[in-house]
Amino acid sequence: MYMYFKEMVTKKQLQGVGKVLSDAIAPMKARYRALFTLKDIGGAEAVAIMASNFSDQSVLLKHEIAYCLGQMQDEGALQILRDIVRDERRDIIVRHEAGWC
Repeated sequence: MYMYFKEMVTKKQLQGVGKVLSDAIAPMKARYRALFTLKDIGGAEAVAIMASNFSDQSVLLKHEIAYCLGQMQDEGALQILRDIVRDERRDIIVRHEAGWC
């Protein structure tokens, strides 16, 4: 299913979804929808967009990013999560979620 959906999404659309995820003033509901859409699309670019949001102010959003990256079981995503676990400057709840990969 995901491969089919991924083939239907243009790079411009993917970047548009990423823009919503990165929009700190957007409603959290919209940002979560964008996050889970990126998870469903998958692929290296979606992983990169998601990972770039680990600098967000919201600890809860970063926790959900870690969850989604872990669910993807993408090798690139897993390496990012391993790096998050090792980074003691990260919020403990984010590191904990990243460790479930």
